[in-house]
Amino acid sequence: MRIGTKMIVGYILLIVIPFLFFAIFVYAQLNEKLTTQYKLANQQNIEQLAVNLDASFLKIESLYSIYQNNSALIDYLRGNELNDRDLIYSYLKDISPAFSFASLAEVQIDNLTVYPKTQRKMLTVSGFKPYEEGRDKLTDAELGALSPKEGLWKRAKTDGTLSLVFYHKIYNDLYSNDLGILAISVRSTLVEDFVQSLRSMHPGNAVLLTDADGQTIYRSIDNEKNIEAIDDAARRVHAGEKEHVNARFILNSAPIKQLGWTVIEINPRESLFHLFRVKQWWLVGGGVLLLLLSALYYAILSSLTKRMLLLSRHMRRVGPDWLGHSYAGPVGKDEFGYLISNYNAMIARMDELVNRVQKVEILKKDAEFKMLQAQIQPHFLYNTLETMRMLARANGDSTVSEMAYSLGNLMRYSLSRKDNTTLGEEWEYLRQYLAIHEIRMPDLQIEWEKDEAATSIPCPRFILQPLVENSILHGLSKRRGGKLVSIRMAVQGEFVIIIVADNGTGISDDRMKLLQQKLRDNNGYDEGGISETEGIGLSNVLQRVKAYFGPLSSLAIESKLGEGTVCTLKLYLEERDHAKLDDH
Repeated sequence: MRIGTKMIVGYILLIVIPFLFFAIFVYAQLNEKLTTQYKLANQQNIEQLAVNLDASFLKIESLYSIYQNNSALIDYLRGNELNDRDLIYSYLKDISPAFSFASLAEVQIDNLTVYPKTQRKMLTVSGFKPYEEGRDKLTDAELGALSPKEGLWKRAKTDGTLSLVFYHKIYNDLYSNDLGILAISVRSTLVEDFVQSLRSMHPGNAVLLTDADGQTIYRSIDNEKNIEAIDDAARRVHAGEKEHVNARFILNSAPIKQLGWTVIEINPRESLFHLFRVKQWWLVGGGVLLLLLSALYYAILSSLTKRMLLLSRHMRRVGPDWLGHSYAGPVGKDEFGYLISNYNAMIARMDELVNRVQKVEILKKDAEFKMLQAQIQPHFLYNTLETMRMLARANGDSTVSEMAYSLGNLMRYSLSRKDNTTLGEEWEYLRQYLAIHEIRMPDLQIEWEKDEAATSIPCPRFILQPLVENSILHGLSKRRGGKLVSIRMAVQGEFVIIIVADNGTGISDDRMKLLQQKLRDNNGYDEGGISETEGIGLSNVLQRVKAYFGPLSSLAIESKLGEGTVCTLKLYLEERDHAKLDDH
């Protein structure tokens, strides 16, 4: 990919796409936040207005107690025998003022009527009507629902207005018999004003009232095309969904408890997000500006990368046979021009050096050829040792024969080009190595303990021999008397444990601290008495084991002065498949 293309792709990936994702994220968060706030504000508003309307209905219902406790009205409804003069006096003094109080206490009351059940006098007087007329306005179920503690709100049969009537039975003093029906008529403006107050707060909304069965009682809507959506909203509320938001509308509802109705307000989303759409245009403008800036960036980028592209085309043609041709395009005086000038100088210098290197290579080849002529091949050494072994056996010297045989095996293993081996092969190599020392040191005893399950495990080469070599050279060589080396190998869980112990002279505390520090840091020490073979061999084993088996592998050394030394090598088996050959 050309560098100009990479810079454009990088600009898109690092600037344009994150900018767009951020803009979309901010838009979504702002959209959700505004919608939630709008829903909560609308819900609080509609619930407050519904509570106020309920309070008005409750106030109207409370007027019933005035007429239930009016003794003159009760005496009249019971039919107590009064002459006409006393009856008219009681009506004018106690009953008529009570009827007039209703409209004074609540301006929304249109009329108050009592339907006497048995009394037939004064039915033509204002405030009284025949019982049958009131009975016809109620069904049997509605009449049965009236009790001393419960009244009934019912919509009046009018020309589509929201006129309501509150019905309640009037009882005798003991509430044992009902004496008539009280009907309080409420003006339609009470509910209509409530609906208009909702509509005035959010112009363009729709308001509807539903009864307990989910049937629509009243609608207030500007656009008749949305009737189906409004009816669907009513069904959602009746199903128990208090708040609802879809792609077109935001719905809020609240109960009118005294009537058993539900008021539903539906607001179109476009009315809410009119101002937000203006901000959307700002986002669109920002996108257009981003495109213009991107085009300007591309133009500037092209002017800057033109010389770079020409130089790269020239460099593609550069080869061993084309070094004498320097870049001949525009150079310039900026930093890139400085690079071009130095590139031309470098090409001239390289051409000069190539000619010189060619002469040096010819001389080097000649020297290597002469050196190869003088080189002794390993096979010559193998054959010589085998000849010596056969001669020793022919002369009856089995010790020399066995030593030559072990030494030949050691040379073959050491000069092998394999990068890795197995613990079984390492074990056998160690036997050959110690066989030579047993011949050299007659008082040396070897104890072997091997777990066959560990022999097939792959491992780097030469990880056991340095441990035994340290025991012999630094521990047993200074000991007089019997010398013992114990070598144990076993599989324990996720580890292979290899222990090399000797009964040598041991290591002093000061030297042990320096040695352990060297194993931890993997660096050399010029002071403190740590020899080259003692420190480097163990550190080399530890580093290769960690590279091959993983960092959980370890090498621990314990020693007591005059008693001996124990080396414990732990190989972690779980990570050996991840080792690379060049880690050996």
